[in-house]
Amino acid sequence: MKQRWLNIGRPTELHFSPGAAVRIEDKWLAIFPLDGGFVAIDNACPHAGAPLCDGSVQDGKVACCLHLWEFDLRTGTCDVGVAWNVTSYPVRVTDGVLQVALP
Repeated sequence: MKQRWLNIGRPTELHFSPGAAVRIEDKWLAIFPLDGGFVAIDNACPHAGAPLCDGSVQDGKVACCLHLWEFDLRTGTCDVGVAWNVTSYPVRVTDGVLQVALP
């Protein structure tokens, strides 16, 4: 399936704390700055629905603010098990605007 690149906005327009919640079509995503670029994962923790954008970030992982489950920011892999993984999405910057790829 071909990916569609959709505009998120300029990084300076987003409120990173540490991540930024953005709604793209029918999805809520968490956008994080990482290693000089940006990454995107589903914003809702699959365990209890907490916003992952509000978790704490360390070593390329975000810990959910409710139960401290960790999710790899690049892959969405959860430390509790694959049944709890979240989806990760490609992100790029084009002409100063963040874009995310959705299927």
